[in-house]
Amino acid sequence: MRFLTALLSIIIICSSLAHADAETPPQTLEELKTAIEKIRTETNTPAVGIALVNKDGPLWIAGLGEANIEQHTPADENTLFRIGSVSKMFAALAVLKLQEEGKLNLNDKIRDLVPEIQFENQWEETHPVRIAHLLEHTTGWDDIHLAEYAYSAPDSMSTKEGLDYHPDSRKSRWIPGTRHAYCNAGSAVVAYIVEKISGKKYEDYIAETFFKPLDMPSTSYFQTELYKQKGATLYTNGKPENYWHIIHRAAGSINSSPKDMANFMQFLLQRGATQNQQLIPSAAFDRMEIPTTTLGSTARLTAGYGLANYTSGYKDFNMAFHGHNGGVFGGLTELSYNKELETGYVFMINAGNWPAFDKISKTIRAYLLKDHAVTKPQPIALPEKFKTLNGYYVAINDRQQLTRFMNRVFGVMKFHTDDTYLYRQPLLGGWDAPSKDFAINDDYLIDQWTGLPSIALVNDPIAGNSVQASSDLFKPVSAFSVFSLLGLYVSLGAISLLSLLAIIVWGCRRLAKKIPADAGVWIRIWPLLTSLVLVASIACLSLVGLFMQAAESVSLLSITVYLLSIAYPLCALVSAFVLIKYRNQVIPRWIYGYALIYTGLHLLMAAHLVYYGIFALKLWA
Repeated sequence: MRFLTALLSIIIICSSLAHADAETPPQTLEELKTAIEKIRTETNTPAVGIALVNKDGPLWIAGLGEANIEQHTPADENTLFRIGSVSKMFAALAVLKLQEEGKLNLNDKIRDLVPEIQFENQWEETHPVRIAHLLEHTTGWDDIHLAEYAYSAPDSMSTKEGLDYHPDSRKSRWIPGTRHAYCNAGSAVVAYIVEKISGKKYEDYIAETFFKPLDMPSTSYFQTELYKQKGATLYTNGKPENYWHIIHRAAGSINSSPKDMANFMQFLLQRGATQNQQLIPSAAFDRMEIPTTTLGSTARLTAGYGLANYTSGYKDFNMAFHGHNGGVFGGLTELSYNKELETGYVFMINAGNWPAFDKISKTIRAYLLKDHAVTKPQPIALPEKFKTLNGYYVAINDRQQLTRFMNRVFGVMKFHTDDTYLYRQPLLGGWDAPSKDFAINDDYLIDQWTGLPSIALVNDPIAGNSVQASSDLFKPVSAFSVFSLLGLYVSLGAISLLSLLAIIVWGCRRLAKKIPADAGVWIRIWPLLTSLVLVASIACLSLVGLFMQAAESVSLLSITVYLLSIAYPLCALVSAFVLIKYRNQVIPRWIYGYALIYTGLHLLMAAHLVYYGIFALKLWA
């Protein structure tokens, strides 16, 4: 599904920034400008908006390329781009501002503040959902559902109406304050709290409290007249996107220019100060950058996702960058800054082009760190408790409940140790090199990319002994379960492809010789039909992102997905029934054995999918 693909892509890019190598970094600002433009043209990215800023002011603000390909409209520093989830940073700043004014507290219970907002938490009496959980994504809620993604919300829709539209996604799957799982609804609830306390519409409060004093006059949450004039057209695979009216505006609706975002970056680098006032206390930024509501925080981990602010690194520089990424259909943004360098950057592209995004990010970081000598503490011998981590692990803080089955297959991590280091890497690849985590005490491990305490052993109240690595929580799994599941996917794919090729040759021969159908035909046909149903299911799900509004309503597409998700396990059962029915017929043993293996693989796959809820999928529900 398109929106799930986007979510997974964001997670992959965010986690890989620290791992991938870059070419020789630009040595001067002019070389950086040339390098960015080269990336833009080589990746066919229409436009890039960029701002490079240090504590004292902007170093480079520009728009490169074309804001609109069809009209050949040049991009400039005033071109408006959609910054997506970078918008969430303003929700966090609003809470920190109101907390400083004594009007709320990060530890306030949501049920006390806004009892009219629907959500489910079976642990509410002992572990209530608090404001900090909303901003650190530790509520345990599923990310917003397809119905919320697909809904084109009119600008007149209020924050409360958006939250009332589909509250089903707001159900805690584990104890709040234990695991991080990115959830767009949290910012919307924060926005409503801000409205209730301030007495103002959320977007008006942010404009008055931040946009105006930070001199961001063109920035808005809406498709304003200025946006219609100066907004960059967004493109997916070269095709223009319609304006996405996001239902939870606080989570990702802001439109802004490189010029405005340069002012915001300077505000972050100055730790809450403007030219005229200290808008937010500097100490509040320390809190914003450090997560405190996961199990790892009790082990003094400081890497991860704070208050709408995540940490990342670059290669083995042992340097932490803070900030946020943003993604909408046809637009990607990264905002990142480094306290030690007192420098940060924002870049925005008007294309859903992840390779371009990745290359630009790495090129800028390489430039910023070109003169920085890699320094790190002297590692001690790896504590014994970490030496036991050899093996395979899967994350148990799934962002989308619907995609858990994919993580169990494609998200497996392999851990191994030596006397000094813990090495982590995806089993199926994706990192250029494994992590090289080291200890300076017995409590936690530091990763080489951020230089921050990042890995700790924790005890999850549901899963038991686990490993937290930055924002992810891992549990060990056996090698047998890992490779048997991988084997299932590979074997079923291979035998299905082989059967499809064989049936063409075999079927043509039977038709040419006019051989009537017999038992051997049916025990081969049914498993192949089951494979075709599975392929059709995957194909229909891949169309969901292209036709989201159809998918989230009762339509031909959503009904087809629903029926196919039922048909696949039923076809697997019919295949088994046919095998049993014809078990005493005169059939070559190799044919029966082949059909037995083929059908068995389908039954296992069907059981796997049903176990993870991929059955009778009502996308409109």
